[in-house]
Amino acid sequence: MDTFTESQRFRQGWVWIILGFITLILVGSLYAADTWNDPMLLIEFIPPLLISLLLYSWRLDTRLDSEGIHYRIFPILSWRTISWNTVQSVSVSEYSFVGYGIRWGFAGWVYNIAGNKGLRIIRPNGRQITIGTQRPDELQHFLDRQYVQLS
Repeated sequence: MDTFTESQRFRQGWVWIILGFITLILVGSLYAADTWNDPMLLIEFIPPLLISLLLYSWRLDTRLDSEGIHYRIFPILSWRTISWNTVQSVSVSEYSFVGYGIRWGFAGWVYNIAGNKGLRIIRPNGRQITIGTQRPDELQHFLDRQYVQLS
């Protein structure tokens, strides 16, 4: 069985613009108050820096192979596996925008880094999981080939 892998990073420009603007405000306030040596004011830099590092390292990894569907959101969520024998159906589909990150709603769990297309997995109990993809055509081609091999 072939393997499909995809790795997506959180690189939305508007987020970096907002974080850059916040950093400029902080640097400007330190410069204007001439308080570069005040440790309490330097602590203001820690939250934006940590958020920036988290968003920069944030990555949605997906792998489909003979065992099943594997996914993780690094560094938040470790690898999880859905074995093929616990999948009722799987399809590449388009969904309405639900935001970025990990979301839960009436339609089930959504793991999304960008866009509005994903791998929709329906379990025998009716629960759904959708994993975002930036390569829907390649993923659909992979699924088409694999279903022929699994039949």
